[in-house]
Amino acid sequence: MSKFTLDWFKTKKDLLDLQIEGQKLENKVLKSLVKDEELPPKEVKTPYNEPKKLYSNLRLIGDTLTVIFEDGDIISKTCATQEDFTKIRQAMSRDEIFTVIGTHEATKERKKEIQKEERVQKLSCGLALLKKYKYFTIKDNSVYLKGIDRTLPPLLVEKFVEIIDSYWGSVDQIEKCLEKNDEFQGLKNFFMWCCLNPRAEVASDLYDFLERNSFRITKQGFFVALRNVVTLTPEGDNKLVQFISNAYNKVKAVWKQDPNKYIVTESWGSYSLEKSSKKKGIGNLKDLYLDLPNMLENRFTDDWTRTFDIRVGKVVDMPMDKCNWSRANCAAAGLHFTADEINYVGCGDTSVLILINPMKVVGIGTSKGRCYEYLPIMTVPREESTSILHDVDFDTLELDEDYAIRELARLTEIAKAGFTAETTKDKFNLPAISDIQMNNIINSLSKMKATLKKRVSVIK
Repeated sequence: MSKFTLDWFKTKKDLLDLQIEGQKLENKVLKSLVKDEELPPKEVKTPYNEPKKLYSNLRLIGDTLTVIFEDGDIISKTCATQEDFTKIRQAMSRDEIFTVIGTHEATKERKKEIQKEERVQKLSCGLALLKKYKYFTIKDNSVYLKGIDRTLPPLLVEKFVEIIDSYWGSVDQIEKCLEKNDEFQGLKNFFMWCCLNPRAEVASDLYDFLERNSFRITKQGFFVALRNVVTLTPEGDNKLVQFISNAYNKVKAVWKQDPNKYIVTESWGSYSLEKSSKKKGIGNLKDLYLDLPNMLENRFTDDWTRTFDIRVGKVVDMPMDKCNWSRANCAAAGLHFTADEINYVGCGDTSVLILINPMKVVGIGTSKGRCYEYLPIMTVPREESTSILHDVDFDTLELDEDYAIRELARLTEIAKAGFTAETTKDKFNLPAISDIQMNNIINSLSKMKATLKKRVSVIK
Protein backbone atom coordinates (compact mmCIF):
# COMPACT_ATOMS: atom_id res chain seq x y z
CA MET A 1 0.00 0.00 0.00
CA SER A 2 2.76 2.45 0.90
CA LYS A 3 4.24 2.56 -2.60
CA PHE A 4 0.91 3.73 -4.04
CA THR A 5 1.27 7.22 -2.66
CA LEU A 6 0.71 10.29 -4.79
CA ASP A 7 4.47 10.57 -5.41
CA TRP A 8 4.58 7.03 -6.80
CA PHE A 9 1.90 7.84 -9.33
CA LYS A 10 3.54 11.14 -10.27
CA THR A 11 6.78 9.37 -11.21
CA LYS A 12 4.80 7.20 -13.61
CA LYS A 13 2.85 9.88 -15.42
CA ASP A 14 3.82 10.69 -18.99
CA LEU A 15 0.41 11.75 -20.30
CA LEU A 16 0.31 14.94 -18.21
CA ASP A 17 3.49 16.28 -19.78
CA LEU A 18 2.18 15.46 -23.25
CA GLN A 19 -1.11 17.26 -22.53
CA ILE A 20 0.71 20.35 -21.29
CA GLU A 21 2.84 20.44 -24.43
CA GLY A 22 -0.27 19.93 -26.54
CA GLN A 23 -2.01 22.87 -24.89
CA LYS A 24 1.05 25.07 -25.41
CA LEU A 25 1.11 24.11 -29.07
CA GLU A 26 -2.61 24.85 -29.45
CA ASN A 27 -2.18 28.29 -27.89
CA LYS A 28 0.82 28.96 -30.12
CA VAL A 29 -1.18 28.10 -33.24
CA LEU A 30 -4.04 30.36 -32.15
CA LYS A 31 -1.62 33.18 -31.47
CA SER A 32 -0.16 32.86 -34.96
CA LEU A 33 -3.65 33.07 -36.49
CA VAL A 34 -4.68 36.30 -34.80
CA LYS A 35 -4.67 39.41 -36.97
CA ASP A 36 -3.43 42.76 -35.83
CA GLU A 37 -6.84 44.33 -36.12
CA GLU A 38 -8.29 41.73 -33.75
CA LEU A 39 -5.98 42.71 -30.92
CA PRO A 40 -7.37 45.21 -28.40
CA PRO A 41 -5.89 48.70 -28.75
CA LYS A 42 -2.92 49.26 -26.50
CA GLU A 43 -3.31 51.70 -23.67
CA VAL A 44 -1.72 55.05 -24.50
CA LYS A 45 0.44 56.35 -21.70
CA THR A 46 1.97 59.80 -21.68
CA PRO A 47 4.68 61.04 -19.31
CA TYR A 48 3.20 64.49 -19.38
CA ASN A 49 0.07 63.87 -17.35
CA GLU A 50 -0.09 66.21 -14.42
CA PRO A 51 0.45 64.26 -11.15
CA LYS A 52 -2.48 63.96 -8.77
CA LYS A 53 -2.27 65.79 -5.48
CA LEU A 54 -1.24 63.20 -2.90
CA TYR A 55 -2.57 64.86 0.24
CA SER A 56 -4.63 67.84 1.37
CA ASN A 57 -2.59 68.73 4.46
CA LEU A 58 0.81 67.95 5.98
CA ARG A 59 1.75 68.92 9.52
CA LEU A 60 4.80 68.51 11.75
CA ILE A 61 3.89 69.56 15.30
CA GLY A 62 6.68 68.84 17.76
CA ASP A 63 7.84 65.37 16.73
CA THR A 64 4.43 64.21 15.43
CA LEU A 65 4.08 64.15 11.65
CA THR A 66 0.50 63.98 10.30
CA VAL A 67 -0.67 63.45 6.71
CA ILE A 68 -4.28 64.16 5.73
CA PHE A 69 -5.23 62.65 2.37
CA GLU A 70 -7.74 64.01 -0.15
CA ASP A 71 -10.21 61.21 0.68
CA GLY A 72 -10.12 62.08 4.39
CA ASP A 73 -7.79 59.29 5.53
CA ILE A 74 -5.28 60.35 8.19
CA ILE A 75 -1.96 58.71 9.09
CA SER A 76 0.68 59.93 11.53
CA LYS A 77 4.15 59.17 12.85
CA THR A 78 5.64 59.98 16.25
CA CYS A 79 9.36 60.73 16.77
CA ALA A 80 9.37 62.25 13.29
CA THR A 81 12.08 64.58 12.01
CA GLN A 82 12.31 67.54 9.63
CA GLU A 83 13.89 65.15 7.14
CA ASP A 84 10.74 62.98 7.25
CA PHE A 85 8.65 66.09 6.61
CA THR A 86 10.77 67.01 3.58
CA LYS A 87 10.66 63.49 2.13
CA ILE A 88 6.86 63.48 2.21
CA ARG A 89 6.71 66.91 0.55
CA GLN A 90 8.90 65.51 -2.24
CA ALA A 91 7.05 62.17 -2.50
CA MET A 92 5.75 61.21 -5.93
CA SER A 93 3.33 58.51 -4.77
CA ARG A 94 1.32 57.32 -1.78
CA ASP A 95 3.66 54.37 -1.42
CA GLU A 96 6.58 56.74 -0.80
CA ILE A 97 4.53 58.51 1.89
CA PHE A 98 3.70 55.23 3.60
CA THR A 99 7.37 54.22 3.47
CA VAL A 100 8.31 57.40 5.38
CA ILE A 101 5.52 56.98 7.93
CA GLY A 102 6.57 53.35 8.27
CA THR A 103 4.20 52.14 11.01
CA HIS A 104 2.97 48.55 10.81
CA GLU A 105 -0.65 49.68 10.78
CA ALA A 106 -0.08 52.22 8.03
CA THR A 107 1.80 49.73 5.86
CA LYS A 108 -0.87 47.09 6.37
CA GLU A 109 -3.65 49.52 5.47
CA ARG A 110 -1.76 50.65 2.38
CA LYS A 111 -1.35 47.06 1.20
CA LYS A 112 -5.10 46.55 1.56
CA GLU A 113 -5.71 49.77 -0.33
CA ILE A 114 -3.40 48.73 -3.16
CA GLN A 115 -5.03 45.29 -3.39
CA LYS A 116 -8.46 46.92 -3.53
CA GLU A 117 -7.35 49.32 -6.27
CA GLU A 118 -5.83 46.47 -8.28
CA ARG A 119 -8.94 44.35 -7.91
CA VAL A 120 -11.22 47.19 -9.03
CA GLN A 121 -8.99 47.75 -12.04
CA LYS A 122 -8.95 44.05 -12.92
CA LEU A 123 -12.73 43.78 -12.60
CA SER A 124 -13.18 46.84 -14.78
CA CYS A 125 -11.00 45.31 -17.49
CA GLY A 126 -12.74 41.98 -16.93
CA LEU A 127 -16.18 43.41 -17.62
CA ALA A 128 -15.01 44.72 -20.98
CA LEU A 129 -13.46 41.34 -21.83
CA LEU A 130 -16.37 39.11 -20.75
CA LYS A 131 -18.89 41.30 -22.55
CA LYS A 132 -17.55 39.96 -25.87
CA TYR A 133 -18.40 36.34 -25.09
CA LYS A 134 -21.71 34.56 -25.51
CA TYR A 135 -21.65 33.04 -22.03
CA PHE A 136 -22.01 36.29 -20.11
CA THR A 137 -24.31 39.27 -19.66
CA ILE A 138 -23.08 42.57 -18.17
CA LYS A 139 -25.63 44.71 -16.33
CA ASP A 140 -25.04 47.58 -13.87
CA ASN A 141 -21.32 46.70 -13.63
CA SER A 142 -22.17 43.14 -12.59
CA VAL A 143 -21.57 39.90 -14.47
CA TYR A 144 -24.23 37.22 -15.03
CA LEU A 145 -24.18 33.87 -16.76
CA LYS A 146 -26.51 34.32 -19.69
CA GLY A 147 -30.10 33.53 -18.72
CA ILE A 148 -29.48 33.50 -14.93
CA ASP A 149 -30.41 36.52 -12.79
CA ARG A 150 -27.79 35.88 -10.13
CA THR A 151 -24.61 37.94 -10.12
CA LEU A 152 -21.32 36.08 -10.34
CA PRO A 153 -19.11 36.67 -7.26
CA PRO A 154 -16.08 38.91 -8.04
CA LEU A 155 -13.53 36.15 -7.42
CA LEU A 156 -15.29 33.85 -9.89
CA VAL A 157 -15.39 36.69 -12.43
CA GLU A 158 -11.62 37.08 -12.01
CA LYS A 159 -11.14 33.35 -12.59
CA PHE A 160 -13.19 33.43 -15.81
CA VAL A 161 -11.16 36.42 -17.00
CA GLU A 162 -7.90 34.62 -16.17
CA ILE A 163 -8.91 31.56 -18.21
CA ILE A 164 -10.09 33.56 -21.22
CA ASP A 165 -7.04 35.82 -21.09
CA SER A 166 -4.75 32.80 -21.41
CA TYR A 167 -5.83 32.36 -25.06
CA TRP A 168 -4.98 34.30 -28.18
CA GLY A 169 -7.26 34.64 -31.18
CA SER A 170 -10.60 35.99 -32.29
CA VAL A 171 -13.68 35.70 -30.07
CA ASP A 172 -14.96 32.78 -32.19
CA GLN A 173 -11.62 30.98 -31.96
CA ILE A 174 -11.40 31.42 -28.21
CA GLU A 175 -15.02 30.33 -27.67
CA LYS A 176 -14.23 27.07 -29.47
CA CYS A 177 -11.31 26.55 -27.08
CA LEU A 178 -13.47 27.34 -24.06
CA GLU A 179 -15.97 24.67 -25.08
CA LYS A 180 -13.14 22.15 -24.61
CA ASN A 181 -11.62 23.77 -21.51
CA ASP A 182 -12.57 21.53 -18.58
CA GLU A 183 -11.79 24.17 -15.94
CA PHE A 184 -13.95 26.81 -17.65
CA GLN A 185 -16.86 24.40 -18.10
CA GLY A 186 -16.43 23.12 -14.53
CA LEU A 187 -16.71 26.64 -13.10
CA LYS A 188 -19.82 27.32 -15.20
CA ASN A 189 -21.41 24.09 -13.95
CA PHE A 190 -20.34 24.88 -10.38
CA PHE A 191 -22.15 28.23 -10.44
CA MET A 192 -25.30 26.70 -11.90
CA TRP A 193 -25.34 24.10 -9.11
CA CYS A 194 -24.87 26.98 -6.65
CA CYS A 195 -27.90 28.75 -8.09
CA LEU A 196 -30.00 25.67 -7.31
CA ASN A 197 -29.02 25.93 -3.63
CA PRO A 198 -32.00 27.53 -1.84
CA ARG A 199 -29.66 29.36 0.56
CA ALA A 200 -28.83 32.57 -1.27
CA GLU A 201 -25.98 33.42 1.16
CA VAL A 202 -24.28 30.05 0.75
CA ALA A 203 -24.58 30.11 -3.02
CA SER A 204 -23.17 33.65 -3.18
CA ASP A 205 -20.14 33.09 -0.94
CA LEU A 206 -19.27 29.45 -1.61
CA TYR A 207 -16.66 30.03 -4.33
CA ASP A 208 -14.74 32.54 -2.20
CA PHE A 209 -14.83 30.04 0.68
CA LEU A 210 -13.52 27.22 -1.53
CA GLU A 211 -10.75 29.35 -3.04
CA ARG A 212 -9.65 30.67 0.34
CA ASN A 213 -9.38 27.16 1.79
CA SER A 214 -7.80 25.35 -1.18
CA PHE A 215 -10.78 23.20 -2.16
CA ARG A 216 -10.82 21.90 -5.73
CA ILE A 217 -13.67 21.94 -8.28
CA THR A 218 -14.42 19.07 -10.67
CA LYS A 219 -15.35 18.96 -14.34
CA GLN A 220 -19.08 18.65 -13.66
CA GLY A 221 -19.08 21.45 -11.07
CA PHE A 222 -18.83 19.54 -7.77
CA PHE A 223 -16.03 20.17 -5.28
CA VAL A 224 -13.61 17.89 -3.45
CA ALA A 225 -13.20 18.08 0.32
CA LEU A 226 -11.90 16.05 3.26
CA ARG A 227 -13.42 14.69 6.44
CA ASN A 228 -12.37 12.29 9.18
CA VAL A 229 -14.18 9.03 9.91
CA VAL A 230 -13.91 6.14 12.37
CA THR A 231 -12.90 2.71 11.03
CA LEU A 232 -15.24 -0.11 12.08
CA THR A 233 -13.22 -3.05 10.73
CA PRO A 234 -10.19 -4.43 12.63
CA GLU A 235 -6.86 -2.81 11.79
CA GLY A 236 -5.40 -4.18 8.58
CA ASP A 237 -8.62 -5.80 7.36
CA ASN A 238 -9.44 -2.91 5.01
CA LYS A 239 -6.06 -2.84 3.20
CA LEU A 240 -7.72 -3.94 -0.04
CA VAL A 241 -10.41 -1.24 0.28
CA GLN A 242 -7.74 1.42 0.75
CA PHE A 243 -5.66 0.07 -2.13
CA ILE A 244 -8.59 -0.03 -4.57
CA SER A 245 -9.91 3.43 -3.70
CA ASN A 246 -6.45 5.03 -3.86
CA ALA A 247 -5.40 3.30 -7.08
CA TYR A 248 -8.69 3.97 -8.87
CA ASN A 249 -8.74 7.71 -8.20
CA LYS A 250 -5.02 8.25 -8.79
CA VAL A 251 -5.14 6.40 -12.11
CA LYS A 252 -7.85 8.86 -13.13
CA ALA A 253 -6.55 12.04 -11.48
CA VAL A 254 -2.77 11.65 -11.99
CA TRP A 255 -2.34 9.31 -14.94
CA LYS A 256 -5.61 10.44 -16.57
CA GLN A 257 -6.23 6.93 -17.80
CA ASP A 258 -9.19 4.56 -17.75
CA PRO A 259 -9.23 2.35 -14.59
CA ASN A 260 -11.02 -0.26 -16.71
CA LYS A 261 -7.64 -1.00 -18.34
CA TYR A 262 -5.99 -2.12 -15.10
CA ILE A 263 -6.25 -5.16 -12.84
CA VAL A 264 -5.41 -5.65 -9.17
CA THR A 265 -3.16 -8.57 -8.28
CA GLU A 266 -2.00 -10.00 -4.93
CA SER A 267 1.27 -11.63 -3.92
CA TRP A 268 2.20 -12.56 -0.33
CA GLY A 269 -0.40 -10.19 1.13
CA SER A 270 0.77 -7.24 -1.00
CA TYR A 271 -1.38 -5.70 -3.74
CA SER A 272 -0.16 -4.53 -7.15
CA LEU A 273 -1.57 -2.76 -10.17
CA GLU A 274 -1.02 -4.06 -13.69
CA LYS A 275 -2.26 -3.31 -17.17
CA SER A 276 -5.21 -5.52 -18.15
CA SER A 277 -4.09 -8.79 -19.69
CA LYS A 278 -5.06 -12.42 -19.79
CA LYS A 279 -4.04 -12.56 -16.16
CA LYS A 280 -7.21 -12.24 -14.04
CA GLY A 281 -5.76 -11.29 -10.66
CA ILE A 282 -8.25 -10.21 -8.00
CA GLY A 283 -10.28 -8.31 -10.58
CA ASN A 284 -10.64 -5.32 -12.85
CA LEU A 285 -9.85 -2.03 -11.05
CA LYS A 286 -13.03 -0.25 -12.14
CA ASP A 287 -15.27 -3.21 -11.30
CA LEU A 288 -13.65 -3.59 -7.90
CA TYR A 289 -14.11 0.12 -7.17
CA LEU A 290 -17.79 0.11 -8.12
CA ASP A 291 -18.28 -2.96 -5.92
CA LEU A 292 -16.66 -1.33 -2.85
CA PRO A 293 -20.01 -0.53 -1.14
CA ASN A 294 -20.70 -4.27 -1.01
CA MET A 295 -17.40 -5.18 0.66
CA LEU A 296 -17.74 -5.97 4.37
CA GLU A 297 -14.28 -4.48 5.04
CA ASN A 298 -15.48 -1.11 3.70
CA ARG A 299 -17.16 0.16 6.87
CA PHE A 300 -16.69 3.50 8.63
CA THR A 301 -18.81 5.82 10.78
CA ASP A 302 -18.76 9.32 12.25
CA ASP A 303 -16.99 10.07 15.52
CA TRP A 304 -19.79 12.16 17.09
CA THR A 305 -22.94 9.99 16.86
CA ARG A 306 -21.47 6.65 15.69
CA THR A 307 -24.71 6.14 13.74
CA PHE A 308 -23.83 6.97 10.11
CA ASP A 309 -23.07 4.15 7.66
CA ILE A 310 -20.06 5.48 5.75
CA ARG A 311 -18.58 3.48 2.87
CA VAL A 312 -16.29 4.48 0.02
CA GLY A 313 -18.43 4.68 -3.12
CA LYS A 314 -21.77 5.00 -1.29
CA VAL A 315 -23.58 8.31 -0.76
CA VAL A 316 -23.88 9.51 2.85
CA ASP A 317 -26.85 11.74 3.60
CA MET A 318 -29.15 13.04 6.31
CA PRO A 319 -32.64 14.60 6.13
CA MET A 320 -32.52 18.24 5.06
CA ASP A 321 -34.92 19.24 7.82
CA LYS A 322 -32.50 17.85 10.42
CA CYS A 323 -29.72 20.20 9.30
CA ASN A 324 -29.12 23.58 10.91
CA TRP A 325 -28.86 25.97 8.00
CA SER A 326 -27.53 28.85 10.07
CA ARG A 327 -24.19 30.24 8.93
CA ALA A 328 -23.46 31.61 12.39
CA ASN A 329 -22.76 28.22 13.97
CA CYS A 330 -20.61 25.93 11.86
CA ALA A 331 -20.63 23.29 14.59
CA ALA A 332 -24.40 22.83 14.19
CA ALA A 333 -26.22 19.81 12.76
CA GLY A 334 -25.08 18.71 9.32
CA LEU A 335 -22.41 16.61 7.57
CA HIS A 336 -19.11 18.40 8.14
CA PHE A 337 -16.26 18.87 5.67
CA THR A 338 -13.00 20.80 5.48
CA ALA A 339 -9.74 21.07 3.50
CA ASP A 340 -6.59 22.46 5.10
CA GLU A 341 -7.94 22.03 8.64
CA ILE A 342 -8.31 18.24 8.43
CA ASN A 343 -5.14 17.45 10.44
CA TYR A 344 -6.31 19.74 13.25
CA VAL A 345 -9.63 17.96 13.66
CA GLY A 346 -9.30 15.40 16.43
CA CYS A 347 -12.25 13.18 15.53
CA GLY A 348 -11.79 9.92 13.63
CA ASP A 349 -8.82 7.72 12.75
CA THR A 350 -9.02 7.88 8.93
CA SER A 351 -9.34 10.70 6.40
CA VAL A 352 -11.53 10.33 3.31
CA LEU A 353 -11.75 12.40 0.16
CA ILE A 354 -15.37 13.31 -0.61
CA LEU A 355 -17.35 14.84 -3.48
CA ILE A 356 -19.97 17.48 -2.66
CA ASN A 357 -22.64 19.04 -4.84
CA PRO A 358 -22.76 22.85 -4.19
CA MET A 359 -26.55 22.59 -4.29
CA LYS A 360 -26.40 20.52 -1.07
CA VAL A 361 -24.25 22.79 1.11
CA VAL A 362 -26.20 24.14 4.10
CA GLY A 363 -23.61 26.32 5.80
CA ILE A 364 -20.02 27.58 5.61
CA GLY A 365 -17.80 29.07 8.28
CA THR A 366 -14.19 30.22 8.15
CA SER A 367 -12.51 26.96 7.17
CA LYS A 368 -15.18 24.28 7.61
CA GLY A 369 -18.63 23.73 6.19
CA ARG A 370 -21.72 21.50 6.35
CA CYS A 371 -23.82 19.76 3.75
CA TYR A 372 -26.67 17.25 3.79
CA GLU A 373 -25.06 14.80 1.36
CA TYR A 374 -21.60 13.76 0.18
CA LEU A 375 -19.94 10.86 -1.63
CA PRO A 376 -16.75 9.33 -0.12
CA ILE A 377 -14.49 8.48 -3.08
CA MET A 378 -11.25 7.31 -1.44
CA THR A 379 -9.41 6.87 1.82
CA VAL A 380 -6.41 9.21 2.07
CA PRO A 381 -3.08 8.52 3.79
CA ARG A 382 -2.64 11.01 6.63
CA GLU A 383 0.57 12.36 5.12
CA GLU A 384 -1.35 13.18 1.92
CA SER A 385 -4.64 14.34 3.41
CA THR A 386 -3.94 18.06 2.99
CA SER A 387 -1.20 18.11 0.36
CA ILE A 388 -3.31 16.15 -2.13
CA LEU A 389 -5.71 19.09 -2.55
CA HIS A 390 -2.80 21.45 -3.25
CA ASP A 391 -0.96 19.20 -5.70
CA VAL A 392 -1.45 20.32 -9.30
CA ASP A 393 -0.66 16.79 -10.52
CA PHE A 394 -3.72 15.42 -8.74
CA ASP A 395 -6.34 16.66 -11.21
CA THR A 396 -9.69 16.56 -9.44
CA LEU A 397 -11.42 17.50 -12.70
CA GLU A 398 -11.31 13.79 -13.54
CA LEU A 399 -13.13 12.42 -10.51
CA ASP A 400 -16.86 12.95 -10.84
CA GLU A 401 -18.41 11.27 -13.89
CA ASP A 402 -20.33 8.52 -12.11
CA TYR A 403 -21.55 10.85 -9.37
CA ALA A 404 -22.72 13.33 -12.01
CA ILE A 405 -24.84 10.68 -13.70
CA ARG A 406 -26.54 9.92 -10.40
CA GLU A 407 -27.14 13.59 -9.61
CA LEU A 408 -28.59 14.36 -13.03
CA ALA A 409 -31.06 11.48 -12.82
CA ARG A 410 -33.29 13.21 -10.23
CA LEU A 411 -32.12 16.81 -10.61
CA THR A 412 -35.52 18.49 -11.05
CA GLU A 413 -37.03 16.64 -8.10
CA ILE A 414 -34.08 17.33 -5.77
CA ALA A 415 -33.77 21.01 -6.70
CA LYS A 416 -37.45 21.78 -6.15
CA ALA A 417 -37.46 19.79 -2.90
CA GLY A 418 -34.66 22.02 -1.61
CA PHE A 419 -36.56 25.22 -2.32
CA THR A 420 -39.70 23.75 -0.76
CA ALA A 421 -37.79 22.77 2.40
CA GLU A 422 -36.37 26.29 2.68
CA THR A 423 -39.81 27.91 2.65
CA THR A 424 -40.92 25.78 5.62
CA LYS A 425 -38.29 27.31 7.91
CA ASP A 426 -38.98 30.25 10.19
CA LYS A 427 -36.25 32.32 8.55
CA PHE A 428 -35.52 31.87 4.90
CA ASN A 429 -33.85 33.80 2.14
CA LEU A 430 -35.02 32.65 -1.25
CA PRO A 431 -32.82 33.87 -4.12
CA ALA A 432 -34.29 35.79 -7.02
CA ILE A 433 -34.66 32.75 -9.27
CA SER A 434 -37.94 32.00 -11.01
CA ASP A 435 -39.26 28.58 -11.97
CA ILE A 436 -38.38 29.38 -15.58
CA GLN A 437 -34.77 30.15 -14.68
CA MET A 438 -34.57 27.04 -12.50
CA ASN A 439 -35.71 24.92 -15.42
CA ASN A 440 -33.18 26.66 -17.71
CA ILE A 441 -30.37 25.82 -15.28
CA ILE A 442 -31.53 22.22 -14.95
CA ASN A 443 -31.68 21.86 -18.74
CA SER A 444 -28.18 23.34 -19.10
CA LEU A 445 -26.72 20.99 -16.49
CA SER A 446 -28.50 18.02 -18.05
CA LYS A 447 -26.49 18.56 -21.24
CA MET A 448 -23.55 17.06 -19.36
CA LYS A 449 -24.95 13.63 -20.13
CA ALA A 450 -23.71 13.90 -23.69
CA THR A 451 -20.14 14.47 -22.48
CA LEU A 452 -19.86 11.69 -19.94
CA LYS A 453 -18.28 9.20 -22.38
CA LYS A 454 -21.41 7.09 -22.58
CA ARG A 455 -21.07 5.94 -19.00
CA VAL A 456 -24.02 3.96 -17.74
CA SER A 457 -22.86 3.09 -14.21
CA VAL A 458 -24.98 4.67 -11.53
CA ILE A 459 -23.63 4.63 -7.97
CA LYS A 460 -26.37 3.24 -5.79
